[in-house]
Amino acid sequence: MPHWRSVHLGKRGDRLRIEGVHVWEEPWRWVERRTVYLPHPLHTTESFSFMICEVGSTRNPVRFAAGQVGPDLWAFYVED
Repeated sequence: MPHWRSVHLGKRGDRLRIEGVHVWEEPWRWVERRTVYLPHPLHTTESFSFMICEVGSTRNPVRFAAGQVGPDLWAFYVED
């Protein structure tokens, strides 16, 4: 089981980059419809379901977990 670390909490469409890729400007591929339960970055006693997604090239994809944790507020995690 991979370990996930929080990398971003922000609004939909912000300028988030993961490994240099603008996440909101790329189509997300939901990896085998997998999810993972992770804590809210600010309220760690609350857990949410996060989609495991990829963006960018299929040869060298950028993988992350993303979930909506409030109205128009998204949290992102990456594998350690």
